[in-house]
Amino acid sequence: MTIPQSIFSPCHGVVPLRPRLENWMAELLQDRPRLDALTDRFGAPLNIQSVDPFRRNIAQLTDCVTDYGLPFLPMFARKANKCLSYVQAARDMGIGIDTASHAEVEQCLEQGLPGDRIVCTAAVKDRALMTLCVGGGVTVILDNEDEMELLEDVAEGATKPVSVGLRLNGFERDGTKLYSRFGFPLTQIPTLAARIAASETLRLDGLHFHLNGYRAEDRIAAILQTLPLIHKIKGDSTAPFFLDIGGGIPMNYLDDVAEWETWLAELDRALSGDRAPITQHNDGLGRKAGGDGKVDSYPVAQSLVQENWMRRILDHMADGQTVAAHLRDAHISLRCEPGRSLLDGCGMTLARVAFCKRDSAGIPVIGVQMNRTQSRSGFAEFAIDPLMVPAPGPRKEPIEGYLAGTYCTESEWLTRRKMSFPQGVKAGDLMVFPNTAGYLMHFLESRSHQFPLARNVFVTEGNAGAVTLDDIDDALRIAPDISILHENLLS
Repeated sequence: MTIPQSIFSPCHGVVPLRPRLENWMAELLQDRPRLDALTDRFGAPLNIQSVDPFRRNIAQLTDCVTDYGLPFLPMFARKANKCLSYVQAARDMGIGIDTASHAEVEQCLEQGLPGDRIVCTAAVKDRALMTLCVGGGVTVILDNEDEMELLEDVAEGATKPVSVGLRLNGFERDGTKLYSRFGFPLTQIPTLAARIAASETLRLDGLHFHLNGYRAEDRIAAILQTLPLIHKIKGDSTAPFFLDIGGGIPMNYLDDVAEWETWLAELDRALSGDRAPITQHNDGLGRKAGGDGKVDSYPVAQSLVQENWMRRILDHMADGQTVAAHLRDAHISLRCEPGRSLLDGCGMTLARVAFCKRDSAGIPVIGVQMNRTQSRSGFAEFAIDPLMVPAPGPRKEPIEGYLAGTYCTESEWLTRRKMSFPQGVKAGDLMVFPNTAGYLMHFLESRSHQFPLARNVFVTEGNAGAVTLDDIDDALRIAPDISILHENLLS
């Protein structure tokens, strides 16, 4: 469907960064009665999601890699979103899951994921987590020698060797070392591989790296530096062996990527005093006057994304053949750990406007009934525009102002970018943060101030009546809210 521009009219940045919307989002945003029914039933803030784009994104990435004749197993990065609906979809589609905690591993096993389709890459792995992985047949990605010794101890007496991978660091590109706090130096890998080969408790099934950022060139460099190690470890063996290139597959959030450059130019003008501020207190969000520095935001507009990014890696020529050919010749099964890109188009977070007032400087402040952790990753800013679904009734005068959240601090801004409300804004309007399923709605969510966490509901594309609460919100898994307690007291 063509997305009606009227969806973007009630609220947008004073310099717009219009989000790219899925059809299911657009349909729901035009149905205020249904949104009211959902928030009345499940509360607000509320995470509304659809698993259909997740399945599509998996299929597109898988088709891309298998076109090269490579065995391929994408491992969904569970930390990007906690909902069990995605675990169930991954299970049913035959892909794997990358886990980073005891709860994530336990839930995947409970949902019927076989252990050989689960990897544990947790930054810190304690004995309980190692024990769970050993018992469940989960592949453990080893990061350091202390982990290896702990796993050897935990695995003592196991009926079969534990599947492990070694995490690598120490890569270089164009003479510059690629920094990482994770993994073993490349120079140690042959010795560690020999140690594992001699072990009765561990079995080396692959190598793993995860690089910061989203540059395809960094992954190419890392693959080419890993291949000699693989040849040294495997020799001519055709036994299964994986190379996991981690996550960081980029995506676009914007409907028109050119808007990013326009917004950046206007930010530079504001920082230089050539126009009115477009951010709270003229905050450069990491950028300095004169165009120095980068905005501390996910790069929302990129030219090379998703499967095209993967093709760029696999098509790269080295020593007379493509990276894909090198991997095939080495009998490598390729793995990766996408989170954000598989969740592209899967979710949005909405909350009610509580008030509109002016601060001590006379600037409009729009209070929204959610805190900043309910739509926030590790970046300072989520640089796409929220949307607004107006409440019925008379409207107020047009304003420009800032969205504030529920924390009792001066820094509690849901976005530091100035928003325009051509139709005004009032209590009861719904603010909607689009495309939040990946690393936004759950990654930093907090119960500070004892605010309840947003619930997670799933809608089925093409079926307006199908709405389900995700199993992660089952009363047995989360602390009950006040309404549940009240019902219990009365029963």
